[in-house]
Formats: sequence, C-alpha cells, structure tokens
Amino acid sequence: MTSSPRDVKLCLLGFGNVARSFCALLERQAPLLAEKHGLRVLVTGAGTRRGSLLAPDGMAPGAVLAAAPKGAPLPAPPRPADQLLAASGADVLVELTVMEEDFAPLATGHIEAAFDLGMDVVTANKGPIAWNWSRISKKAASTGRRIRFESTVMDGLPVFSLLEFTLVDCRLLGFEAVFNSTTSVILDAIGRGESFEGALGAAQDAGIAEADPSHDIDGWDAACKAAALANVAMDAGITPADVVKESLRDVHRERIVKARADGKRLRLVTTVWREGDEAGGAAASGSPAGPVRARVRAAELDIDHPLAPLTEESLGVVLHTDLMGDVVVAELGALVPQTAYGVYADLLHVCRPA
Repeated sequence: MTSSPRDVKLCLLGFGNVARSFCALLERQAPLLAEKHGLRVLVTGAGTRRGSLLAPDGMAPGAVLAAAPKGAPLPAPPRPADQLLAASGADVLVELTVMEEDFAPLATGHIEAAFDLGMDVVTANKGPIAWNWSRISKKAASTGRRIRFESTVMDGLPVFSLLEFTLVDCRLLGFEAVFNSTTSVILDAIGRGESFEGALGAAQDAGIAEADPSHDIDGWDAACKAAALANVAMDAGITPADVVKESLRDVHRERIVKARADGKRLRLVTTVWREGDEAGGAAASGSPAGPVRARVRAAELDIDHPLAPLTEESLGVVLHTDLMGDVVVAELGALVPQTAYGVYADLLHVCRPA
C-alpha cells in the first residue's frame, strides 16, 4: 500500500480468552493488516463486569493485553456498557461477552446501542443471533450498519460466509451437525469405560467442560447454534426453545458401549430441516415452504457418515443445498484461536466497502 493505513477503532465488550486471543492475533497480523488491507486497528475501549479501559486516541491491541495481564481485570473501574460505547468513539463493536441464560438481552442491547452510535458489529456471542435475529437484522437495516457473527456457530470455521459468498444462489434445505465438542469428549470417555461422572469430571479438570456443564450436556449449546444458523440461512424464525433436545444424561452407558462395539460413533447430532424439503417436495412442486424443525439428539453414526470421522474436539456440518447437493465442512480442533480467527475475519469483512 502506498497511502497511510486507515485507522479502525474497536470497542471490546468482554475480555476473556477469545478477546485476548483476538488482540494477540491483531498484534501479530499488524504488518499484514497495514500492507495488504491498509488498516491500523486500535482499541479505544474495553469493558467487563470487573473493569474497563477507555483510550479515545486508541491503543495497540498488544498494549491492551499488557495493561490487563491474564487473570487481572482491566485497569479502570467497570463502566456501564452504553456509556463505554458512547465514550469510546469506536467504529466497530466487538461483542465477546458470555451468553446469558435469560435469552441474551444484554448482548442484544449492546448490539443495538452500537448500531445507534453508527458502529458496525462483530460478535462471537450466539445468544443474540439465536434468540433475537429478526430484531437485530431489522435494526441493522434501519440504521445502515453491518453485523457479522461467523464465530457464533463453529468457532472460526466459515459457514455463514461460505453460504453467502461461495454457495451463491444455493438454498439451504437443512443441515446435520456436530456442534458441541464437550459432549463428544464425554461420550468417547464413557465408551472407553469411564462413568458419566468420571468422564465429566475429567473434562472439567482439562478445562473442556464448564464448572456448570448443563448448557452443553442438556443440548442448549447445540440448540442455540442450530437456531442461529437456521435463522440466518433459512429464515427459520425459531429460538433455541423450539429445538427438541435430548440430554446426554438420558443416554445410557450400554448404548454408548454398544455403538462403539458395533464400529459406530455416538454423537450428539443436530438436525434441522424444513417440512416439505426432506425429499425436495416444496422446492420441486413450487408449493409454499413449510416451517423449519430442529432437534438435538444422540445418534449412532455409521462409519461412512460424513460426520463419523470427527474426533473429540472437532466440529462439522453437512449442508443440504438445492443446487450443490450436500456440502461438508469440518474443523479439526475447535479451540480458542480458531474462534479468535473467526472474529478477525469478520472484522476484515466489515472494514471492506459495502
């Protein structure tokens, strides 16, 4: 690039592992961002429940990391999110807060406040997309702002952008997916002889499962991801409450062991379909499309099923389309750096001309 890089100012809400990994990635990529994309990324605000940081002139992402070493809060007292957003003067809100249990009202409010302030939004928080997509998309359109959310469903694996930019004019008829790696780790441990409690405890000790693992085990994490993808790509108009869920607690050890002995792999599989499209009915007949249905349940996958080869920490989805048939996308190792990369890629998308 011959001209000086353009400054892009970020306000970060949430400063946990993903935000820290994202800042580290921005710092590492700074020369390429300047040379290839003509961008200099600065952080003008950051906030959590424990602390905040406000730097209207901007700080390099690495300097933000230095100001709040891992385990330490951001240096200033906490500020209300709306006040921090307004004071930051940011161009982009990067919303990386943890999804709340009460239908994501806080994160949705953050996003709407950013739109009102003229900011575009990048988020890895699946709650607003799963519960409030119609509301958020209408708000984005009315304010002329953009929102991207690749990391809400499969870390950094491109699914939304694959459908938007690559599978042009393809209609998504439905999908099958392994959306949750914690349950895969537990299932495989039980298959090797561990008890449910022992497998869960080992996953928690390894940092794979949360201290309260119910969101993963009872199917809510997968249901949120199912609703997010279906709402955006299929105009489903559903919420996670509409997804039929089977809890891992109800999957008996004998079933898991038998699947392993039969050469199959038991996984918590998410299936989404539109009534009438199961056999191309609505598409072929021209009849009105039916409602979208979704379920999360344990399923024995035959060895030749495209999701069967996925190892414990891997995620994958089979996209059923009208023009390209079935398209399989998988991520081998669903870890924090991949989520941070999805946020990074989304940031580059919103920085390009509309």
